[in-house]
Amino acid sequence: MDYVIRPLVAEDEALLWEMLYQGLSSLHKQKRPSREIVHRPDFSRYVEGWGRPGDAGFVANDKKDGSLLGAVWLRQPIHKTDAPPEL
Repeated sequence: MDYVIRPLVAEDEALLWEMLYQGLSSLHKQKRPSREIVHRPDFSRYVEGWGRPGDAGFVANDKKDGSLLGAVWLRQPIHKTDAPPEL
């Protein structure tokens, strides 16, 4: 499989919401949670307002059809500047 990896940008926030939901859904084998789960503060803090200083990540897409293969990102906490980034 050929793929393309590129840095995440602020315009990728919607993609990150989807990836967050997919990650949370994989934890629930029986029944997928509501999509609203990503808006809980303990989860939304990883995506909301993506593109601020301290945000970094990459996205991989299929080179042939552009389909999303995956993403990885980290975020420096706003209120704890000495804290390590969260993945």
